[in-house]
Amino acid sequence: MTIWNAHRPLRAVLTTVLVVGSMALAATPVGASSTAPASIKCGPKTVTPHPAPGVGKEESFTVGNGGTVTLLQRSNTALRVASADAKAGWKVNVVSRNGSRPHVGFQRVGVPNDQERFWARMNTTGTPGTVINTVIQSCT
Repeated sequence: MTIWNAHRPLRAVLTTVLVVGSMALAATPVGASSTAPASIKCGPKTVTPHPAPGVGKEESFTVGNGGTVTLLQRSNTALRVASADAKAGWKVNVVSRNGSRPHVGFQRVGVPNDQERFWARMNTTGTPGTVINTVIQSCT
């Protein structure tokens, strides 16, 4: 057995590493940056209590400059994001659609740090007269 045959498994691994590494370098876009984007600075969260609209009913909320969120009260403990509409120049991301704390984010197109964040917190005791606390936070 020659030394070349004795190291056959090592040659296969080395060849695979070289091929995959070359593919990764070739796939890197020209002008790609390895630096992280500037950190996002968010202001304080504004919490506002609202009487719940009632089971099976909806209520809409304006979220800063980003757009509007319409919530459906599913029960005395659960909400659902019925719709989330971004204003012109903004995009919307529904992070959590159902439950006692749905979450929606808006981001200005082309300006990743310009964000509006919306949470709705449901009083989870399940009692009549339930309150929805909306939380809005603006970031730059």
